Amino acid sequence: MSNPESDIHAALMARAQVVEAALPYPFLWPQNGGDLPEAEHIRVSYVPNDNVPLDLCSDVMDRKGFLYLTLVSHLGQYEVVTRRKAGEIAAYFRRGQRLQQNSTKVTITGHTVRPGRQEGGRWETPIRISYWSMA
Repeated sequence: MSNPESDIHAALMARAQVVEAALPYPFLWPQNGGDLPEAEHIRVSYVPNDNVPLDLCSDVMDRKGFLYLTLVSHLGQYEVVTRRKAGEIAAYFRRGQRLQQNSTKVTITGHTVRPGRQEGGRWETPIRISYWSMA
């Protein structure tokens, strides 16, 4: 029997793997370990919101949340450059795009390139991909 929580996570991670295969950036995956790349890279984070029951009579839940792909770059370039790169990454998650894992369907509801910030000697530009699932 499938579990909607793990199915949603798996569907989003599978889509992120498509992005990883298409782009030249190393990816840092949660709980995967490894050394921090010196080169520009993408850090992956899954952030589900609280689930809300659809009604009082069923086990169906309204599930929403975010997948964050954070572009981590070196300092010394204009922010417009990293925002352009982040926009190219975000474009792999089209609004209305449907993903599926087992019987769980996940819909991408949008993406936003968030403001970047300096963290140590690097510049981090978060890309927030929002999703929705009824499972």
